[in-house]
Amino acid sequence: MRITGNRSACATRPQGLARAQLPVRPIVRRPRVPLCVVAESPIVEDYGHGKARFNAPVFNRTRWSYHQDTGRYQRHLQSIFRSVTFRNLQGPLSMLSFISCMVVFYRTFVEMEMIPDYFEGVHFTDTPFQLTSFALSLLLVFRTDASYSRWCAAMDAWSELRTCSAALMRKAASWIKDTSILRRLVRWVAAYALCLMVQLRTDAGTGEEEATMREQLAPVLRPVELEEVLSAGPYYHTFCLSVLTALVEAAEVGEGREGAMLEDLASFASAAGQCEKILRFPIPLTYTRHTSRFMLLYLGALPVALYDSCDWATIPVVCTISFLLLGIEDIGVQIEEPFSILPLPEICADLHTSAQLAVTQRKLVRCLAAPDSCDADWEALASTSLSSMEELGGAVAVGARAAGAAPRTGSGISSGASAAHRDAMSSKAAAGVAALRGGYSGGGNGNGKAAGPVAAIHDAANPSPASSPVSAAAPSSNVNGSRWHR
Repeated sequence: MRITGNRSACATRPQGLARAQLPVRPIVRRPRVPLCVVAESPIVEDYGHGKARFNAPVFNRTRWSYHQDTGRYQRHLQSIFRSVTFRNLQGPLSMLSFISCMVVFYRTFVEMEMIPDYFEGVHFTDTPFQLTSFALSLLLVFRTDASYSRWCAAMDAWSELRTCSAALMRKAASWIKDTSILRRLVRWVAAYALCLMVQLRTDAGTGEEEATMREQLAPVLRPVELEEVLSAGPYYHTFCLSVLTALVEAAEVGEGREGAMLEDLASFASAAGQCEKILRFPIPLTYTRHTSRFMLLYLGALPVALYDSCDWATIPVVCTISFLLLGIEDIGVQIEEPFSILPLPEICADLHTSAQLAVTQRKLVRCLAAPDSCDADWEALASTSLSSMEELGGAVAVGARAAGAAPRTGSGISSGASAAHRDAMSSKAAAGVAALRGGYSGGGNGNGKAAGPVAAIHDAANPSPASSPVSAAAPSSNVNGSRWHR
């Protein structure tokens, strides 16, 4: 967080004011650089390029397999000097290394009688460290546990937002007849999530916040709507929630249905309130300060106790212990504010995609639910639905970045096979959906799949790997193969 001091406002204050009221030296937050993921090495763990903090991608099956592979021990050890934790701790580690060198040089010169022993008669022992090590352990455990609780609370809030937005759009697609209201709902649901993300990642009332807000909302809202949102600052997400409430009331779906949709919007506000609480109120600063002081004093005095048993090895031993202990504390400080680490852009993209799909597929869903009363062109309806699904799936796929799949076109399928794939899937879907008019053929086909029209629809929605160009273009997920190892 950037903290700035207003020196002009403090110029007229009396001289007797406390130090706490004086201007604070500006603290500039380092920019968060996105991590690169390539097909040959799809996962970048614990370190990145430039000054990136931590990599928190959305996991998929391939990502989990790579994460659980026992080769992680070698990878993590090799990347220790490129890790973000090591880079963050270069300052304190350098200071502690210097102290260790001074202690070792002093004791060595005393033993060689090159300098007098100013501490003659003083016996150095490790008893104080044994007596205080349990307190240091408790401090670190409580620190990381409290920070992880905040991380989980932030993730729960965004999961609630995503779940409630999907429920809201599912109800809207079923109950609202006016397509213009549905389109506006899709836009404003996506805008609400994006506004909340920007507010959690930038400082309020700054040019950076407005510029980022404009950049994120430009592809979602119309120009007039975008200007109205920007004029509502700094309460951007509250304004979006008011628009969503007005849209639900304008839909006139009935009192009961309107109440159910307003409950989902109330969950939107609850999730935003939880996020704002986490952002604005950190763990008590006294606890953080005391932990830092305790660790620096403990590690700074450690070379004195280790020299008798380690001699010159005191320097690397102290550096290693300092890195391990300070690393635990630094990770706790980093995850205390989780919003710059959580994959919020991917969550917002998935939220927007699910909202669009709910509206795009509503006609097909209604015809599947009541095929006898549906007089639509089944082949055209299935083709339109599948085409929309391909476009949305290719534009924003939550796990695509972590999966490291081969490059695709904007439709989500390689350009040479997209037309053939769409035609084949449309034919399967049209044949299966049209067969619903004649009823269902009961039972299954013996291999766990439904028979008749349901099987055709299932095959259209879930093409086999041999017939799908998407599956053919994707790399193998075998983590034990050579292509996943560097």
